[in-house]
Amino acid sequence: MVIFQNIYKRFISNRYLPRWVVFAADTFILAASFLLAYLLRFNFATSEFDTTSQSVQFFISMAAYLSTWVAFKPYAGIIRHTTSHDISRIFYAILTGGLLLFIYTLFIRLSGLGQPWVLPYSILLLHMMIAGMLMTLSRLAIKFTYHLMSRAGSTAVPVMIYGAGDLGQTTLLALERSTSPSYLPVGFVDTNRSLQGKRKSGIPIYSPAASMSRVIPSRDVKEVIIAISPERMAKGDPDGFFQFCVNHRIEVRKVPPVNEWIGGTFTLRQARKIDIADLLGRKEIVLDMAGIQAGLEGKTVLVTGAAGSIGSELVRQLLRFRTGTIVLLDQAESGLYDLQMEIHRKYNGSRDFVPVIADVSNLGRVEAVFRKYRPSVLFNAAAYKHVPLLEEHVEEAVRVNVGGTKLLADLSVKYEVEKFVMISTDKAVNPTSVMGATKRICEMYVQALGSSNGFRTKFITTRFGNVLGSTGSVVPLFTRQIEAGGPVTVTHRDVKRYFMTIPEACQLVLEAGFLGKGGEIFVFDMGEPVRIYDLAEKMITLAGYTPGDEIKIVETGLRPGEKLFEELLFDNEKHMPTHNPKLLIARLQPVESAVVNIGVARLLECLGNEAGDCEMVNRMMELVPEFKPANQRFQGKRRKEKGKS
Repeated sequence: MVIFQNIYKRFISNRYLPRWVVFAADTFILAASFLLAYLLRFNFATSEFDTTSQSVQFFISMAAYLSTWVAFKPYAGIIRHTTSHDISRIFYAILTGGLLLFIYTLFIRLSGLGQPWVLPYSILLLHMMIAGMLMTLSRLAIKFTYHLMSRAGSTAVPVMIYGAGDLGQTTLLALERSTSPSYLPVGFVDTNRSLQGKRKSGIPIYSPAASMSRVIPSRDVKEVIIAISPERMAKGDPDGFFQFCVNHRIEVRKVPPVNEWIGGTFTLRQARKIDIADLLGRKEIVLDMAGIQAGLEGKTVLVTGAAGSIGSELVRQLLRFRTGTIVLLDQAESGLYDLQMEIHRKYNGSRDFVPVIADVSNLGRVEAVFRKYRPSVLFNAAAYKHVPLLEEHVEEAVRVNVGGTKLLADLSVKYEVEKFVMISTDKAVNPTSVMGATKRICEMYVQALGSSNGFRTKFITTRFGNVLGSTGSVVPLFTRQIEAGGPVTVTHRDVKRYFMTIPEACQLVLEAGFLGKGGEIFVFDMGEPVRIYDLAEKMITLAGYTPGDEIKIVETGLRPGEKLFEELLFDNEKHMPTHNPKLLIARLQPVESAVVNIGVARLLECLGNEAGDCEMVNRMMELVPEFKPANQRFQGKRRKEKGKS
């Protein structure tokens, strides 16, 4: 056996039979099948053979079959990777050749010609059956021998495939083609009970429970490849199978969507590692595509903050619809350029879009954009969002978040934009930070405008929590810290946050934008909040390390303005359902437009007049009574100023 293994490794493993060799072997099988058909027909009594007639019939048969062999090319496949598609090509060629011979024989009989030109129907049928059987068995024997030799010596990596459907079969074929490293498919894992206990391509199908308790430990499985659709993947990990694999240091990869396969073919190199979003188990969002399309049909759309995490994904989602020009506005030149190049690569000039470099707080520049493009729909994703940083740069937070939103909203009214969709945050609810307070003021100003009579513009607000993977968020931070060898820093062991993927959030923003009639605040159902400490542990484990041992987790203390828990609704704010279970409408507390307008004007008066951070925070607290700064710098100043008055 060792000798055969050495021969396999040196001369066979990385070589393939040339097509002409396979064609020659198939020709030999066709010829042998013809002779065997005659032997079976006459019970091996060779004395009854008429060699002259049989020679003529042999050449006629070979000519017919070789012509179909050239047409269907069953010799073109790689024998060691024979699939049902390859077998079907053999049978198509044989059936077509048999049909040609049947038509030929029928014509010869009707024309009155006799031997040696007439093929007996029994010989014709036997020849087809024997040739088909020998062709199939020879290929399967070579395939079996190849896999037996490639797995010899226990060098193959034991692997399981999650999903026994068509994608699982495709993955199995990719595993069989892999030689460096080589893989040993141990079994499929599938939640479909009707499949469990059966076999597919000779590979057993197990339930997740059986795989975890019995198969994976006993077969020492090193890797699992997830071969299910994105829709099934989005339903999460109800059996805890993926988490089990991560906890037991089993590498888990997933097959990308079919439209992302290189050249339309899946290879193992394209398999990706699962990420934290897969473990959090976000359910699929079903959108009202017809309603969104009706709202976007042929219309000019302006997206502010288009180069950011949310803004750029919004643009990607919008490009799926038949819109008019999409105006991409951002002050971040590099990010805007990257987005522009991405759209060029993907759509190759087939989509109408315009990148615009501008600051949303610059009246002259922004109004020029409104005047030139006359947008019908505006998505405002422009904002400063990093909580600790904005505690030190209050004036910039007010200028961009409040001043920029006010400017965009006012211009939307002036230029009769149909819909203004503002993106808010859960930090606006009972805010403890400057960032949260500025976003709450934006909500109030937009609500006040929306409640005014006579405006064509419908103002809609969307409010949601953290998005996974956004710039500056905790997931990219943890990733960098893990890559650096740790430690991973969390502010507090008990901090919890709501999480949603960026595509999910942007899909719901679109849905809310065209479901809203004006004046609503749409709150996203974010599921259950996630403890950040648990998130850190999962990401460390997912990276192949042991939390607390190989990678330390260090608590650094809550940062200025940071909460332990975020909220999506105020205590006195109720909500109503919509047709989409992921979207809720907050029952808003009324705001007095005059009070809001005066308060916002007083706040913006502080810009550039050296009023100081504390004065701006004081004016924000007057406008938003529920704003309770967690930053001691502002608490102390507030008390002193109150004492002076």
